[in-house]
Amino acid sequence: MTRIVGINLAKNGSLAIVQDGVVEFYLEEERVTRVKRDVSAETLANKYIDSSVDVVTICDCFTRYNKKTFRERTEAKNKLLKIVRAKGIPFVDYRNRHHDCHAASVWYNAPFEDSAVVVMDGKGSYHNGYCETESIYDNMTPVFKHYSTFYSEEKSALEGEPHWIDGNLYSNRTSIGQAFRRVSRYCGFDEIEAGKTMGLSAYGSGDINLFNEEYGHSLCSTQLKPEGNTTAYVGPKLQPKDLAYNLQKSAERHTLFMIRKAIDLTNKKNVCVSGGFFLNCVSNYSILKNTDVNLYVDPIAYDGGIAIGSALLEYYEHFCDRPRPIRLSTVLA
Repeated sequence: MTRIVGINLAKNGSLAIVQDGVVEFYLEEERVTRVKRDVSAETLANKYIDSSVDVVTICDCFTRYNKKTFRERTEAKNKLLKIVRAKGIPFVDYRNRHHDCHAASVWYNAPFEDSAVVVMDGKGSYHNGYCETESIYDNMTPVFKHYSTFYSEEKSALEGEPHWIDGNLYSNRTSIGQAFRRVSRYCGFDEIEAGKTMGLSAYGSGDINLFNEEYGHSLCSTQLKPEGNTTAYVGPKLQPKDLAYNLQKSAERHTLFMIRKAIDLTNKKNVCVSGGFFLNCVSNYSILKNTDVNLYVDPIAYDGGIAIGSALLEYYEHFCDRPRPIRLSTVLA
């Protein structure tokens, strides 16, 4: 019997217990501390890590751009490691595999034997100064990555033109998740209240494309510029509801582009999706309405779910020589 505890220290700090490849338990720190979006997992770690655990996996969204957030997560990680070491349990750092953890969270629990996986969020892990924003997998093998210099401290990288290297795209454009953050700020909401922006979009109108097909991909318009953590919309002046509407419609078109790209790259009609953007249920419905894919949406698509993903990755990559079982679950079709 192999028992693995996965811990996420990004937004919505969380803990998952996976035993022999099956998710037995999941809980978020805020449910215990009553602190909204608590990034720590200290309370959960003290309670649920014991001698029955073989290994602990740690993951988050490794943030460099915001010194305050970086400091908070570093402190949370150090407190967690102190607890794990005191209990004598080995640990593995998965903080450089953010999108892999999202993909594992949905794929290992999906009802498909064979499928494509699409991950879309605000940002993932850093690789050579670039931050992953979109990923496509053939089962669990990555076949496409879009890396952005959105958070790069190198001015030359921010100003460079989008380019392709070994089938992956490197650009200076913002991600779909960060586009919603920026527009949410424009609309007067907190930047993490994308759900309110999605709701507001129902009252707007317009025909402005904030994602356009260029450089062989669908890229965010330069009307949304990278500028620290603040809103930087520089397009035609719009009422908040109209900007929200145009972003929502642009996001739906962009999502369809990504789903069709996944089908083309993998030759599969079963598609799993994960990452915070796929909390956008309107966009998810658009996939069903405009394609013939069998769609499985990660039940915990946001960062909380990567606690599950990191534990499943550790189990199937290092403890298990059997293929993962096919889960009996609901498929959207």
